[in-house]
Amino acid sequence: MTGVDVTKVTRKFQITVPKYVREDLNIEKGDFLAVTSNGNEIILKKIMMPHWDKTIEKGEKSRRRKKIAKKKIPHTVEEGEEKRNASIPQH
Repeated sequence: MTGVDVTKVTRKFQITVPKYVREDLNIEKGDFLAVTSNGNEIILKKIMMPHWDKTIEKGEKSRRRKKIAKKKIPHTVEEGEEKRNASIPQH
């Protein structure tokens, strides 16, 4: 950590990541940051998003392995989201 800077929240609730932080973490335009909070802290973490073609390929392999018909995908996804949402603590 090089230091502490202050950044202002814009009317669209955007902030500027200080240059030294961008350089330290090699953050570039188009990169993704995961955002969470802990008490009165905002935590940003650089994350790598998967390439969509690879994600789709993995999903297709999984669908075939689990013998899920293509027409049942929306229902299967909905069931998975319901299970995931039930496991996430509500604020």
